[in-house]
Amino acid sequence: LGIVVLVAIIGFVQEYKAEKAMEALREMVAPEADVIRDGQMSTIPAADLVPGDVVFLEAGDKVPADGRILEVTSLQVIESSLTGESMPVEKLAQTLPEDIALADRKNMVFMGTIISQGNCRAIVTATGLGTELGRISGLMKQEQAEPPLKIKLQQLAKRQALLVMVISAIVFILMFSRGLPVIDALIASIALAVAGIPEALPFIVTLALAFGTQAMAKKNAIIRRLPEVETLGSTTVICTDKTGTLTTGEMTLREIRTYRKIEVTGAGYDPSGQFISQGAKLEPTEEDLARILKIGVHANNSAIERANGGWRVVGDPTEGALIVAAKKAGILDKIKDSSSRFIEYPFDSERMRMTTVDEVHKEGYIVSMKGAPEVVLSHCTKTTTPNGTKTLTEEDRRSILADADDMAENALRVLALAWKPISNNDPVEVDCIESGLIFAGLTGMMDPPRKEVPEAIRVSKMAGIRTVMITGDHRLTARAIGRELGIGNGEVIEGVQLDRMSSEDLREHIDDVSVFARVTAEHKVRIVEALKARGHIVAMTGDGVNDAPALTAADIGVAMGRTGTEVTKEASDMVIADDNFATIVSAIEEGRRIFDNIRKGTSYLLSVSFAELATIFFAVALGFPLPLLAAQILWINVVAEEFPAIGLALEPSHSDIMKRKPRDPKESMPSRPLMIYTLGIAAAIVAGTLGMYIITLQSNPDLSYARTVAFVGLGFFTVYNAYSSRSLQESVFRMNPLGNKTLLMGIAASILAILAVVYIPFMQFIFETRPLSSESWILILTTGLVVVLAAEVMKKILSGLR
Repeated sequence: LGIVVLVAIIGFVQEYKAEKAMEALREMVAPEADVIRDGQMSTIPAADLVPGDVVFLEAGDKVPADGRILEVTSLQVIESSLTGESMPVEKLAQTLPEDIALADRKNMVFMGTIISQGNCRAIVTATGLGTELGRISGLMKQEQAEPPLKIKLQQLAKRQALLVMVISAIVFILMFSRGLPVIDALIASIALAVAGIPEALPFIVTLALAFGTQAMAKKNAIIRRLPEVETLGSTTVICTDKTGTLTTGEMTLREIRTYRKIEVTGAGYDPSGQFISQGAKLEPTEEDLARILKIGVHANNSAIERANGGWRVVGDPTEGALIVAAKKAGILDKIKDSSSRFIEYPFDSERMRMTTVDEVHKEGYIVSMKGAPEVVLSHCTKTTTPNGTKTLTEEDRRSILADADDMAENALRVLALAWKPISNNDPVEVDCIESGLIFAGLTGMMDPPRKEVPEAIRVSKMAGIRTVMITGDHRLTARAIGRELGIGNGEVIEGVQLDRMSSEDLREHIDDVSVFARVTAEHKVRIVEALKARGHIVAMTGDGVNDAPALTAADIGVAMGRTGTEVTKEASDMVIADDNFATIVSAIEEGRRIFDNIRKGTSYLLSVSFAELATIFFAVALGFPLPLLAAQILWINVVAEEFPAIGLALEPSHSDIMKRKPRDPKESMPSRPLMIYTLGIAAAIVAGTLGMYIITLQSNPDLSYARTVAFVGLGFFTVYNAYSSRSLQESVFRMNPLGNKTLLMGIAASILAILAVVYIPFMQFIFETRPLSSESWILILTTGLVVVLAAEVMKKILSGLR
């Protein structure tokens, strides 16, 4: 009944989840649009747009349809919902190659994205399901496979039921053929049926899953579908986004190059860190460093502020990195308090630079410029040296651009900075202001890896789990981050290359490449499907709408809790509350522990059921009366053995759990080695129980007394078995005896339940038991050690079968 209810709940949750995902997707569509028809601007429902309409979009608007840009003014669009990359994208009105990657289509706007700056006019090219967002909606409409755990439990139930029916039929025929009364044969068959069904198994599986998911939630991993815990534990590949998962999601100034190389320590927006050159700490008063920091603050419109116990940047993340650097140096407030903005020539996609003129206390008017290195250099006539400034030569230019290329190769986003002093009598025309500048240096920024990620990847490798990085970022950035984190071998495949590869080609190469760049939603789905076709169990992470189809296609869809969209969360199987890759690895470890405990519980319960079946079968076959009554078997199955089983379901993780390779998800429940172990334990229990029953029956003619010995012996064998089953690999004598207090309490409760049947008068009447002598107790307790010995032998055999 428990399994039936569980299946019904899973079905309901899955349907509800799919509908919620589609609802969240629909909410991303703008409800209205400003459209130009017949030369007149009007506002219409976005659903009424058709290809060919011209729409006007400005800062704050949600794009209502896909469109080609006709006119543009300083336009930036946040496309993280489609590409997964958080940085605003500069948009242009120009012709681009037809086969360019989605993230590089700078002459297009896409439905569901947000205008963060500027405005544009665009002609609608696609609406509804024809848009990029609509294609993602179509990709999400795929059926999800049945959870493997559910299938395995169903298969186990069928096998067990068949075994019980066959043995019950044999015993019935055997007793009937001997001329025994039909009622006795029927009672024996019922006893076998009761013995053969491990009634506690559905409860123990559900308990292990439920308590395991609670433990995961405490570690910031929230499981949305209980049966997927088993799949999580068998993960062989983690496909992860870069931004915010492997990295902090916060642009950080890492390197400055003036006439020397300066390393900037610290990570993210936290303004703590140092400036290091050739191993020595630099003071921010040093002229070349101070000048770089001042320019970075002057040519800047962003700010840093405290938020939720940390720091956040208000404005452009790249500009924010320069502000944070000045804050690290302790001079941000001084720079801002001593200057005021006089003129600004803003950055745009044509100028590729930003220039300001600030009135600075004690310095007069200062021109500050930041932008692309080649552009800034074209406005410079001097450069900085240890001894002041000198004329900028062609050799200097080549050297500076080579430095910029070197920094870009290391995944740094490079900006050049320049300055000059002017007087209040100098012309303020842009050409005059932006000429004759002094080159101050280069700054290199990046979204740095999280500090805990390298160790998490190392643990994953040790556990036989491969990490695949899938990002919308550029090839160089992807390769550099992959190299720093130890992902892959340096080979990178871009989205445009994937477009040229057939499904067969991709499957053939998928195990050789672990870094993918400039990918779209369709690419992610193809990567997941190729990995699954190679037999991998794939966990896929994501936060944007573009990730939702791949999350649905993966064996385990993992959504980010902080930055993830509602679409992604609703399409996922697990939500990571802290957006941290290390949490995924921790969740996999927990998934392995949970499945290990389910295997232990299954083996424990089946060994008892097999022992009960065999004890009754062999007793009848040898011509002895039934050694156990149906009521006694039920008491052991439903009460006595269930308390220790609860303890096994909650067994803590063992030290070797992430040193094993992922198990084969196709293996049955129980697997062949585990079945051999289970049968070995069952054989020891049968030998002990039947042996004590026959010995007692021969020395004491009271059948009820002999059955009591068999009942108590079987009950204590289950206790010994439970304690030995804490690990299916490690010897019980090497484990901390107090390592699982829940199990110890379960064993105590089980012993009390057995004693109650033997010594409480009204229960003696119900279960037909007799009080036992001290000799019988010595026999039971010493014979029970056979089970412990058998477990140690079977563990050795099991280790040899792996």
